[in-house]
Amino acid sequence: MLLSQNEDVIVCSQGWTDHSALWVLDTRSGEVSTQQVSDASYLSTHEGSQDYFCVVHHYNGDRFDITVHKFLDPFQSVAAAHVGPSSTAFDGDPLAWAHAPSAYVEYLNCLSDNDYHLVLLDGVRSKAEIITLDWYDDSYDKGYQGVIGALQVPDKDTLIISIQRDSHPVVFDPIKRAVKAKISLAGRHGNPTLRFRRLANELWADDYDTLLRLSPSNLRVKDRLLLQPARAGTAQFIGEYCFDPAETLCAVARPFSGDVVGVDTKKFKLTHACNLGGQPLLVSLLSDGRVYARDWKTGELSSGRLTRMARG
Repeated sequence: MLLSQNEDVIVCSQGWTDHSALWVLDTRSGEVSTQQVSDASYLSTHEGSQDYFCVVHHYNGDRFDITVHKFLDPFQSVAAAHVGPSSTAFDGDPLAWAHAPSAYVEYLNCLSDNDYHLVLLDGVRSKAEIITLDWYDDSYDKGYQGVIGALQVPDKDTLIISIQRDSHPVVFDPIKRAVKAKISLAGRHGNPTLRFRRLANELWADDYDTLLRLSPSNLRVKDRLLLQPARAGTAQFIGEYCFDPAETLCAVARPFSGDVVGVDTKKFKLTHACNLGGQPLLVSLLSDGRVYARDWKTGELSSGRLTRMARG
């Protein structure tokens, strides 16, 4: 879930419940609006800068589109890139791409190798480069392990690429097209989401049931926190995690506990909780402690407020 700078709008799209619709919450009124924004099979949303965000429109490998939006009018795109089998077409305001991520991964069966590719966009210059990931080979179980994300390392020509059900994201140099390293997370075989903090020199990641904090200088784990306990011999995953705007707390949805918990970003300790019921999966946290979540199976909205846990 993406939060606007003034915290009045939350945007997301949960593919299996929303399909090609964008879901928007007005946090002042509590009103939820949904609107179909394309004929794609499903959408995913990506954080931008200066109150912009991006929507990726997935077409089951035939092609994919990327649109740039403003929170001020979230359903209306201001720029678009249409990635096809032989070319990429751009339209709209080219300057909007300065506020959008430049790296995406997508399965494309419209190309000769029918596989996951890295797509690098330079929307300001209306250019795109599609890179075959040669390292993504038969050492991965391709029916089970897709490529799920590409994160730009700040101030470097380097990406961190995540693979489904794999605890070793790949540090990739797109210029040399070479793997520089692999990061070792918690060994939990999750679908890692990695985020650099804006206000601290830290890289955070999740790995199935565990939240981790890493040093960006050497990409080694500094701290780890198991957040979804389960019965012996079993494991249960955590949902989405996010920071409040001041990055004092990290909210983590726990679909198997029916709550959202808060981790103190300085101490890296569990300090807050909010019982919501259901199975919260997607989450957003506001400055005043309000928390919004969407249910894993139904997409229904729940809300509450993180409160400090009693010391035991």
